[in-house]
Parts: sequence; structure tokens; C-alpha cells
Amino acid sequence: MLRGCATHLLHLNVSHNNFGTKKGKEIPPSFKQFFTSSLSLKHLNIASCKLPLEALKHLLLGLACNESTAGLYLDLSGNSLGSQGAHVLESCIHGVRVLASLDISDNSMDYELAHVLTAIGKNPSIRSLYMSKCFTGMKLKHIGTVMDSLVNLIQKEDFQLQELVLAENRLKTDLHNFINALGSNQHLQMLDITGNLMGDIGARLLAKALQINNKLKTIALDRNNITLQGYADIVYALENNFSVRNMPFPLHDIAPCLKQHPERTDVLMRKMQELLFRNGNGFKRTHGQGFRLQHGFLLSSTHQVLDKLVAETQETMSSRQSSLDGSLSRLLEDAENCKQLLPKLQESVRCDPHPIEVRLGKMKTELHQSIKSYLEETMETMLRTGIEQCPKTLGSQVVLTELRKGCEERLTISEEFLQSCLVNSAGGEVMNRIR
Repeated sequence: MLRGCATHLLHLNVSHNNFGTKKGKEIPPSFKQFFTSSLSLKHLNIASCKLPLEALKHLLLGLACNESTAGLYLDLSGNSLGSQGAHVLESCIHGVRVLASLDISDNSMDYELAHVLTAIGKNPSIRSLYMSKCFTGMKLKHIGTVMDSLVNLIQKEDFQLQELVLAENRLKTDLHNFINALGSNQHLQMLDITGNLMGDIGARLLAKALQINNKLKTIALDRNNITLQGYADIVYALENNFSVRNMPFPLHDIAPCLKQHPERTDVLMRKMQELLFRNGNGFKRTHGQGFRLQHGFLLSSTHQVLDKLVAETQETMSSRQSSLDGSLSRLLEDAENCKQLLPKLQESVRCDPHPIEVRLGKMKTELHQSIKSYLEETMETMLRTGIEQCPKTLGSQVVLTELRKGCEERLTISEEFLQSCLVNSAGGEVMNRIR
């Protein structure tokens, strides 16, 4: 393969083929060289191959030296890498800049996964991360540490992760802090948290996050032990969220609800689908909903960290009286007030009607007239061409009158259509970018 197709090969799948090596036998140089020399590789699946640590190291170092390809999907799932494999990933993954998607699912890593996530955060090329069954068998005392690393990862401004899969991890309450952090995340577009048993409390936290987050487009959340009340909270949040467009139907969670409350479940699920359909068709967002960090919300983890620091400072001040108490008190007061600063700033520049929206309305009227004039001129040009080609038939004034009469209904585009296209869809996007 190295000699024959390294230049043009796009997709390589060798999954479920055990990597056969004898103890003490070195990995052949051609293995690393192939990944260095692949000029077009976009999809590399080495899942469930019982990859030895040396092979993993050669693979990553080979890709790190590859300066020809980009946007690579790498699947390393199911290789039972364990703690030693985690150390290899930690030391190499930050330098593999050809990566766009990485799958490290089901690799039996314990607390070392926290260090792997930190290393992944140093690789700005990664846009998709798959971590299904990563917490299966992990010691309970280590799950919190790893989840903290994951929260830090999605909060990094210079790490723009767009897709994250955390399916089948049974995280339960350990998922709550992560969901809280979604409110302030400005990069994730797809999130899969199926099979985590987070319950109605998790659903309520997700609902609160969705009232602030305006980037998530797809959320999968079945098999989370969410009852009708939890889904009611999510539907309520979707009424004020205009970005989520796809939420796969939660068949597993909804089945018991259908047995107990069929009518209420039907109404709720229909409402959810209507709201998702509305978002998918680009309906206009109402004032301020493109960027909604509302007054009084403490969901963002930045606010939570700030509260913690304020509390610690107050404790220190109470135990150590000093001459700086006055200035520190004023700084603490500023810290408390800054949590409300963004909503106050938004309120200070709010104007109704908005001048940009007024301008868009005028543009709609002008465009309506321009389109009508253009269509009338086009019709007259076509009629003249028809008369030149068929003067006997189309030269009759009666025929021309009938043609004009028949075309009149088509000589305009409704203002409702222009309102939807120009003011609602394009105008909504423009207004949100301005805000």
C-alpha cells in the first residue's frame, strides 16, 4: 500500500483485524512511513485491533509528520489502550494537526483520561470528539476529575469543538456540571448524551442551558430516564431557542409515558416536533434571542467560578483584617455587579423599532416594486420576440390583450414571500450578528 496507493487513498478501514506482533519484535518502519506519506487520507478506522503501544505511537508520530493531508477522521475505539495507551495519547495527540475528528471510545482508560483531554485541548484542529463508553468500568472517585477536564475542554475559547459524543456512559448526576457549562459554550453544534441516565434534574438543567445557548443544532438524549415532566421542561425551553433543529425521537424514554399518559405525551411530542420544524425553516428570532444571557442567570460556569472566588475572598477578609479592606470591599462589590453587566449593557442600547429592521422593511417595499417592474419589462420583451417570430398569430391585438391579461397574475411576488425571505430569514440572521 505504501508503494502503490499512498498518494490517492482516501478511506482506510482495517477495524477488527488484530495487530499481530510477537513480543520483542519491532514495528516495521513502513508502518509509520505509510501514515507520513499518505497525501489524501481522510478516514482512518483502526478500531478494535488490539493495537500495541508501539504501533499506536508510530501511528500518531507518522500522522504528526504528515504535512500533506488535513481534516482526518481517526477511529481508535475499542483498542483497550488502558493507562499506558493514555500516556501515549497524552504525549503525542497535541502534535497531530491533521486530525479533525477523533474517536477514543471504549478504551478502558481511568483517571488518565483527564490528562488525555487536556492534551486534546492543545490541538486546535480537532472539531469532533467521540467518547462513548469511556466511563464504563472507571472508578467512581475518578469520574468527577475527568468530567472537570471535559468541562474545561468545552470552555476553552481557543478550542472550537463542534461535535461531542458522550453516549452510553451512565454518568447520572456526574453529567450535571457538564450540562450547566453548555449555557456559555459558543462552539458545540452537535451533542449526543444518550444512555447517561441523567433523569429529570438533568433535563431541567439542559432546558435552562438551552434558553441561553444559541449554537447547538442537534441533541440526542434518549435512554436518560427522563419522564414527561423532564420533556415538558425541554419543550418549554425550545419555545425560546431558535437554533436546535434536530432532536432524534426519544423512543426508549417516551414508551412508558405513552402507556401512562398517551394524550399528554402525544401533545408534548407534537409540540417538540413543531418547534424543531420551526427552527429548521429559519423563522425570525424575536428581539434579543440571538444572544440571551438573561438577567439573573448563574448558569455559566464563569459566574460560578466568580461566586467561589468572591466567597473565598470574603472568608479571607473576615479572618485577616487589614488596611486594604475598603478597596477590597469595593472590588468585591464590582465583582458581584459585573454578573449583571451584560444584560444592563444590552438594555442600554435597546431601541424599538430597531433602525436596521425599519431599513429592511423599506428594502422589502423597494424590492417588491423593482421585481414587479422587471417582470413587466420581461413580459413585454417576450411579447415583442413572439410577434417577430410569429407575426400572423401573435400580431393580433386581441391575442396580445389576452396574453397580457393571463400574465398579470404572475407579474408580482407577494409581499408575504419577501417578508419571509428578506426580513424574517436574512434579517433575523443579520440582527443576531449585529447583537
